[in-house]
Amino acid sequence: MNVTSALSTGVLGVNRGLDGVQKAASDIAGAGKSDTPEEGTGNDLNQSLADLAVEKNAVAASTKVVQSADETLGTLIDIRA
Repeated sequence: MNVTSALSTGVLGVNRGLDGVQKAASDIAGAGKSDTPEEGTGNDLNQSLADLAVEKNAVAASTKVVQSADETLGTLIDIRA
């Protein structure tokens, strides 16, 4: 796997995680309400909070991938220069 591929994968993971955080936040805002679209999602609050925690960890892990790829790329540039 090359550095740019790792970087792209990390950025993709961050974006997906942020989308998941947005969905979980939306579910939390509508938790416990009826199933009618006007009143909320009707999702279980505990499940929505668990989903939020999972997505938060996914974003953190993807961020570390991006940081590692950035450091590796910086090192390769320093060696090449």
